[in-house]
Amino acid sequence: MLSNYVEANGINMFYIEKGKGHPLILLHGGITIAEDNWENQLDFFSKHFRVIAPDSRGHGRTDNPTEEFSYKLMANDVAALIQALELEKPFVCGWSDGGQIALEIGINYPNLTKALIAGGVLSEITDYYTSIMKVWGVEGPGQIDFEKLRKVIPQFTRKLPKIHTAGYGDKYWKKLLQNISKMWLDSEEFPKKRIEQISEPTLILAGDSDAAISIDECVKMYKLIPNAELAIIPKADHNVYETKPDLFNSIVLEFLMRHK
Repeated sequence: MLSNYVEANGINMFYIEKGKGHPLILLHGGITIAEDNWENQLDFFSKHFRVIAPDSRGHGRTDNPTEEFSYKLMANDVAALIQALELEKPFVCGWSDGGQIALEIGINYPNLTKALIAGGVLSEITDYYTSIMKVWGVEGPGQIDFEKLRKVIPQFTRKLPKIHTAGYGDKYWKKLLQNISKMWLDSEEFPKKRIEQISEPTLILAGDSDAAISIDECVKMYKLIPNAELAIIPKADHNVYETKPDLFNSIVLEFLMRHK
């Protein structure tokens, strides 16, 4: 597995790469990193594709000089990555924040990609979503109850100081969470009916027990996107790529091979 940096849209973006063939970009979720998020996918998909998995701006080993976060801005980052690496119509598979970025790529960069997978995503903020945010300790934009967060997801919280290493120190993860929570709770960050503009084949994917994303929301998005498919994985939570990796991988691979 290779690792490298590329200048993209004003940031020094770290990415890992493995495999050969048609390019597949994997976009991780918020406050995690590519290598951790896609632990069960990198080897699997590299048997079929040239897999490129970047750390998003401000995450892992990718810097964020402006300290800004928005899904459209991070879509611009990925578009710049595609241009810098001279990738021709890559597949893009994103989960959670990575899925929101994938949707923005589809909306703002028509014909840049061959197909999109957007998992654990929303078209708009729902009560279902904001209620689980509060359970996790995200009380409001920039307002984090870190003690509650530690109690709800202790293992993940202990990992955060170690995985975000772009030269900001071991306290940086708290600032990251405060800054990115403003995006998570900003209704203008979510595409709503703009997803009707996506022309590429798009797979909407979720677990049926996702505490943040309701099945109704997934069905709504599936109906709004013109060339969409929908997959709901049974007995799976928000981290379906981790809790049901074999089923996740087989569904995504089948979709990609049909559109290859």
